[in-house]
Parts: sequence; C-alpha cells; structure tokens
Amino acid sequence: MGYRAMRSETVAAVPRTGTRSVAGAVEIVFFHDVLCAWSYIADQRLALIKEQYGSALTWRTLGFPLRPDEQAPDKKQRALFARHFKRAAKENEGKGVTADLWTGNDAPNSSTPPLLALEAARAQGDDAHDDLLKALRQAAFLRGLNVARRDVLVELAESSGLDMPRFFARFDDPHTQERVAKGVAEAEALEIKGVPALVIGGEWLMQGCREVAEYRDVIDRYMKERAGAPELRIIH
Repeated sequence: MGYRAMRSETVAAVPRTGTRSVAGAVEIVFFHDVLCAWSYIADQRLALIKEQYGSALTWRTLGFPLRPDEQAPDKKQRALFARHFKRAAKENEGKGVTADLWTGNDAPNSSTPPLLALEAARAQGDDAHDDLLKALRQAAFLRGLNVARRDVLVELAESSGLDMPRFFARFDDPHTQERVAKGVAEAEALEIKGVPALVIGGEWLMQGCREVAEYRDVIDRYMKERAGAPELRIIH
C-alpha cells in the first residue's frame, strides 16, 4: 500500500463536527510523514502559525506513513523521492536540504519506524515528541541519514534527551503500533490519501503544502464563519 506526498491541493469540508478543546480554541490536526519533503516544509510554516495564534488554536500531530510497508524502494521510487527533496530545497524553508537520503546507499525501506519512535516519545510529553521530530527531520533532510534504522532512531532519541528505558518500553510495545494505526485510520476516514494535510476544527481539510499566508487566511475564515452558524463547505 502506498500514498503520495502533496505540494498543493484544494481545501474541502470534511463530515465531522468541529472540535474546540480549550475555551473556544479551534483544534488543528496536522497529518505528516517524517520522510515527506513537503511535510518538512509545511511543519516549519505551521510553526509560525502556532506562534501567531497562541492559545486560540490547539494542535495534534499524527503520523501518516507514505511508505507503510517494509520494502526497499526501487530505482524509480528513489528518483521520485529525490526530486521531491530537491524541489523542497528551493523553498525558503528548505535551505540545506539534500537528496542524499535517496541517492545514497542506505535509503529507508519504510517510513513507519520513525513514526513509531515519535509515538513512543509522545508518552514523555508533547515537547519530547516535538524535540525528537525536529532531530529526525534534521538528520534525514540535512544529513541524509536513514532515520528508519533502529540504531539511528536510538541515537537520535538519546541525543534528544529522552528517558531511554521508557522510550524502549514504548517503542517495542505493540500498543504503540496500534496508536499509529489509529492515526492512519482517522486520516483515511477523512479520505486523506497524502500528506501534508491539515484538518481545521474537524470540518475543513487542507491538503498539500501551502504558503503561510494561505494557512493564515483559511484559519481566519474558519474562525470567522464559526462565530456564526456552522456550515460545511468547500473552499476553492
């Protein structure tokens, strides 16, 4: 089974009731893959949105593996992923990105292991999850390291300051796989087939990597409309 990385697509309504988890705050769910070039760019742009909106938004980050199965990529697949990395490197947020991960001799067989590691880290708090995600992305995109390898994951988890006995216990726990699978099921229920994807208030879906101004515009529009009567709609 495979999915696709998306640079830009439409904004659509999703069949769910809006979620406001803290005193009127709007929930944002960010679906990503650690090894997705456009998730890497979108994550940095969304960091600016988080800073600007503060407590008006609450965030969840869920993994959605583009390559969930353990299978070595063929020459054509490696070339495709390398092109995505090279295109991302041309963005302002892509400074320093190298395609070495896919052009070298140690390409990842799956993007599931780093998502399992992130879920294991989450048990130590959101900051632990975010610190490890940052380390994983930097290792993969800037240094060309195969972050799907257990030894690399362990080294990065340790350097991120995680409690390693707790990390190992969670990483090897079958329930961690179930939690990752639950996030994938949530995405599939919304008919998400590629990342990055953003779900705003459980109602509006933005697929593909967008400019900061577009993220801001759609979130503002959502918040303005939800001040009145709820209405599901597609945004063009």
